[in-house]
Amino acid sequence: MAAVCLAAGAATLAGCGGAQGEPRTVDDRERGVRYVVPQGWRVIDGEARSRNGSLLTFRSYDLEGADSQFVAGLPDSVVPQLEDWARQYYILDGPAVRGEATVGGLPATVLTYPVRVREADPLSKVRYWVVRKEKRLFVLRYAHPPDAPPADEASLHGLLSSLSFL
Repeated sequence: MAAVCLAAGAATLAGCGGAQGEPRTVDDRERGVRYVVPQGWRVIDGEARSRNGSLLTFRSYDLEGADSQFVAGLPDSVVPQLEDWARQYYILDGPAVRGEATVGGLPATVLTYPVRVREADPLSKVRYWVVRKEKRLFVLRYAHPPDAPPADEASLHGLLSSLSFL
């Protein structure tokens, strides 16, 4: 019986992305994304995390039936909510730097906030990508710890270049 439980537990971890081995493709139908997880990163419940604590979170929202003014104002209408999300975890240390990018072949608005976990901590950053595809809104959030190596950023860029929206 113990062997069956142990085998079931190992299978569950493998299915959830518990292993941090070779790069592998994740089809996350719930969030509507497909991407390649970099070596050394793990995926659990819509989050990809490096060994060094860098974290990429995937969220998607159905815009069907959403407030028409909110939808018409995208991406700007979601910015206050992104800032609130950042404030839940961090001390914002200045305004967002706004940019544009292409993610999954679609235009994305990028917002990068300078943040600290505690006042005395070194400056770090939280970055959001806001992407709209038809009747879905995708929000990706990347938290980069101050002590994470540059390799985490390179791995993130590799993940984003592999990303497609389902």
